[in-house]
Amino acid sequence: MLSSARAERCKRSVVAKLLEMAVCGGAIAFYGCSSASPSAAPGGSAQSSKSTTCGNGVVDPGEPCDGALLQGATCSSVTNGAFPIGNLACAPDCNGFNESGCTNPSGETAPPPPPPPSGNGGAEGNPPPSGAGGSPISPPGAGGAPPLGGGGTPPIGAGGFTPIGNGGTPVGTGGMTPVGQAGTPPTQGPMDPQIPAVTGDCPQWGNTTITYMGLSGIQIAAGIKAPGPTAPMLIYWHGTGSTSGEFALMAAPVASGVTAAGGVIVSFQNTTGGDLNSGTFIFGAGDLNIIDQMVACAVRDYNIDPRKIYSMGCSAGGLMATATGALRSSYIAAVSPNSGGFPVLSPAFQNGHTPPLMTVHGMKGEDVVVIDFSDASALADMIYKQRGGFVIDCDTGGGHCGGAGLAGDAWTFLQAHPFGVSPEPWTSLPPGFSSQCKIQ
Repeated sequence: MLSSARAERCKRSVVAKLLEMAVCGGAIAFYGCSSASPSAAPGGSAQSSKSTTCGNGVVDPGEPCDGALLQGATCSSVTNGAFPIGNLACAPDCNGFNESGCTNPSGETAPPPPPPPSGNGGAEGNPPPSGAGGSPISPPGAGGAPPLGGGGTPPIGAGGFTPIGNGGTPVGTGGMTPVGQAGTPPTQGPMDPQIPAVTGDCPQWGNTTITYMGLSGIQIAAGIKAPGPTAPMLIYWHGTGSTSGEFALMAAPVASGVTAAGGVIVSFQNTTGGDLNSGTFIFGAGDLNIIDQMVACAVRDYNIDPRKIYSMGCSAGGLMATATGALRSSYIAAVSPNSGGFPVLSPAFQNGHTPPLMTVHGMKGEDVVVIDFSDASALADMIYKQRGGFVIDCDTGGGHCGGAGLAGDAWTFLQAHPFGVSPEPWTSLPPGFSSQCKIQ
């Protein structure tokens, strides 16, 4: 268990780093403020037009590479250790790397970066555009990220976030009954998830990118609908400069497991308004109002088990995944961020339930992009633990967002921890679980 002294040191360290963020200028970004390379998806390539100097045999400003000049980048460094074997190449436009020659020890090839959303959108239409000029990444909020401190930065803690409707509509006694159309749910049990009521149109579930409730770039991946309410749901948040399809690389075993069970993955590209929950303001608490409706619709219409709704993410998305576990503790079953945690303080938990938490991070002093994510993870571990939550901490010993190799362990953890499971099923880690992980 973390001591209060260590927690206070962690908190002071993170606050100091956030002050550093304020002087980095402009849009605060984990993948640009303190890195020499341009923003790109973890394990992927930034998507933009070809550099005018590409192919001149010199790595010019704004280019991570040019031809055979990779500036020391390797398959391992670019894919965060997920596909460390093989030959990395520079992309033809010099705006990123070609990872098609990178494999993992099983011989699997790194998937290509997901394409940027495009088209006219709509719940059943083609993927919508995201941001001005067709850029795949929208700026975090109107006009870019707001500065830290005064001038509109939302507070952390009670009073700073939008709650679920009127407190959320509870699901039935056993937590397995889908939300009904009439809005009169059965009596709620003491440890049942509280699923919000469906208040409008629902999306069509499939493998698509949609505009929903006014927000474009919402990616959905869905398996074949389960015959009964048994399927899991994953809410995934991508890192700064990455894309909504990041889960296919950074959480591949979880994504495969969710869809194989007939479940649904929801991953936002954009935000309704960012705040400090994501560190870089690429997501915010207001986005959870849309998540609420997607959860309600998936439970009612797609046989999602209300006890199997999970949250994951990497970097800024890892921070947002951890915050989601608190801000939607009424229905999030368990959380597993990859280089996430709490950047300064915990937002207010929605109710008395504390989801089990599995933090994955790199070595202290190495998992650093503006803030030290080892510290941020330790702070989350302490807060979840103090509330009586079950906590596992995994130190990969590496760098930032290097936890893709533990995604299989994360899936084992999530499956073992449906909402409100009691007693705790793990008094020790199961056989085969990574030795990099420890119960706190």
